[in-house]
Amino acid sequence: MAEFLASLKELAAWPGSEFWAAIIGAVVGGLITLIAQRQEQKASRQERAEDRKIEAKGQAYSLLFKVISIHASFAHIKAHVDERLEFGKSVKTEQVSAILLPIANPPSPIDFAPSEMAMLLSLKDDEVFNALASLDKIHNSIIPAWTMYEARRSSIASQGEDHTFDGSDGKGQFNVRRGSHLEAMMFEVEAVAKELVRRAKQDFAEANNALTKLVPLLNDRLQLGVNVIGT
Repeated sequence: MAEFLASLKELAAWPGSEFWAAIIGAVVGGLITLIAQRQEQKASRQERAEDRKIEAKGQAYSLLFKVISIHASFAHIKAHVDERLEFGKSVKTEQVSAILLPIANPPSPIDFAPSEMAMLLSLKDDEVFNALASLDKIHNSIIPAWTMYEARRSSIASQGEDHTFDGSDGKGQFNVRRGSHLEAMMFEVEAVAKELVRRAKQDFAEANNALTKLVPLLNDRLQLGVNVIGT
């Protein structure tokens, strides 16, 4: 570029070359303007790229926090179920609904934002994306299941006959007529209890798998530098 400008300057110095000098001046001015514009465009592209990277990191942190919350909720549910099943072994009962107590504080719903999933999709890792694609829906679906279980289970005792209760060990008993509506209700509640036990194990495994895959991906592609303990 310097040699080209020097040649133009030399041409403009020729006698009677006022016309060429004007042309060369316009060309030089245009080149300078073009160079300045390209530098500005390059700087603007770099700035936009940096803004996109910052935005992607923000979406990644938000998504990660939600997955950690889901993982923690499923871990809590699984621990509760495992504890009640161990208790069932100690009292030697195979009726799950007799020992599976409702959850005292069900988790709140969590929804992945479209922008968070779009960010994850842009990282082009189908395995991780598929592991998270419906994890929030799975989490939210278990909340009404536990609520329904609590309502149906609590209504059983009030419909039984000849109630007895032992305050020393907290055990209560009542009679159920064969073929009664109450017996059918107890059968349904038992089925729900068994499904909740199955889901507790499966949901935690899926959440653990998703979190285990997500953290290395975000650290590798977006340099988050996070270390989640307990996965």
